[in-house]
Amino acid sequence: MKNENKPFAHAMAFYHNDGLPSAWNQAMKFAGKGGRIATMPDIVAARLETKPDDEPWNTWYTTLTAEYFGYNKGGKPVLIIAHGVGPMSTLEGVQRAYSWEYKDKDRSRRGGRITAQEFLDLEAGKFGDVSVIDITDYCKRYKYSFLQMLRFSEALTDPVLKARLGPESNAYILAHANHARAWHREQFGFDPEDNLGQSDISRQLYLSRRANQHLKDGAGPDSDPYILGVEGPSNCHYGSPEYGFRKIEDGLAIAHLISTGRLSHTNHEGNESLVLDVGCHEWWNATRLVGIQSGGNIRSGLHRGPDAYNLLRKHWPELLIPMKEPEEVGFRALVNIGGGKIFGSQWFTQYPKQGESMDTWEPEYLVTKLEKVGKPVQFRTEVGGYHGFFKFGVNEVQAIAPMGANAYSFIGDPVNEWIEGNPTHQIIMVQFYNITADSTKRMMRSCQLERDYETLMKLVKKESERPLLSFA
Repeated sequence: MKNENKPFAHAMAFYHNDGLPSAWNQAMKFAGKGGRIATMPDIVAARLETKPDDEPWNTWYTTLTAEYFGYNKGGKPVLIIAHGVGPMSTLEGVQRAYSWEYKDKDRSRRGGRITAQEFLDLEAGKFGDVSVIDITDYCKRYKYSFLQMLRFSEALTDPVLKARLGPESNAYILAHANHARAWHREQFGFDPEDNLGQSDISRQLYLSRRANQHLKDGAGPDSDPYILGVEGPSNCHYGSPEYGFRKIEDGLAIAHLISTGRLSHTNHEGNESLVLDVGCHEWWNATRLVGIQSGGNIRSGLHRGPDAYNLLRKHWPELLIPMKEPEEVGFRALVNIGGGKIFGSQWFTQYPKQGESMDTWEPEYLVTKLEKVGKPVQFRTEVGGYHGFFKFGVNEVQAIAPMGANAYSFIGDPVNEWIEGNPTHQIIMVQFYNITADSTKRMMRSCQLERDYETLMKLVKKESERPLLSFA
């Protein structure tokens, strides 16, 4: 659906490489006066308005729904779930809670913390409406609480999941189950490895079992597919009635924001399912927050938000920065920034790397002249550290460059050489070039663009005028 008749989005997601505070500040800058950060019920609302292939289902989010674990006045362990109210409803409150972990120089602390008095105030409703759940009773529902993948029927009665999702939990669970049923019907009869032949009996048994599972889970409104994972904090587990609940430091309670994952095809316990998780956000997790403008309705569209990497490649002529003094470019790696619809494919030199490391793949100077020097040749280098990363020194490449070459570009992906089961070298084909580069202007780096909110939003709005896809 095109957005030609809709205004620019009033809800937008923000991810930032610098972490949660930077993502928060940009989301709130977009939200403006009277705006707010989305809670889990807001994400539920966006998903209820869209299809499984749309952005809200295919993206993970961190929300301003918070979950607290502590002990009430009677000494019973309880969970408290609050949507946009309470100690973690502001950036200062979120940072204060998580500082329990990130300020610990010994790196032995796990999770966030609020005071025990704040926890009691939450339970008493002093911050607003919250859900209070007896965690002892909850943990008796499952063999492995907070590690369980729930079927549709279990999700409908799971008090923690429903509290996290909010007032439209039943509608969301039903919508997710219907999406899962349709997916199972699509998977029925599909052979994921149809090029292996049909003579292997064990393979036939596997395909038969797989088909039967999809037929059962996609049968119709009465089927009971797996759909949701209810997860706790991975490094600060709450505990269980059988083995005892986590001992909490005197005067404190455990605190985390709630995140949700994207729809994924998952294999678990002999099943294939279309699932996502709703769990606790750890401080070291990546963060994607949604800003909602005052009076805005997330149901009318949730914009995916700025992607500095892609915006830079699509709008590079607007992001060249004049240099006071042009420099000698020297021997450089090249990067082609692709076939953008606006300005097309273009070669750049890469920003130089430091030492024996991976190429940066960040465009720096515009290449104005490009000539191949010789045919592609093999480049071979010793594995430095983990063999999954292609690390080398530029001087190694320059050492095999033919006369007249001042730039290079690799062809394909590196291949590992092995000796007695150990990766020793990596090889790849390289093409050398003689180039001329314009060093009077330098491309803005992705990290610079990511921190430049005004330029980001100018480019995002320009993209939306093409027009923007609804919920894109």
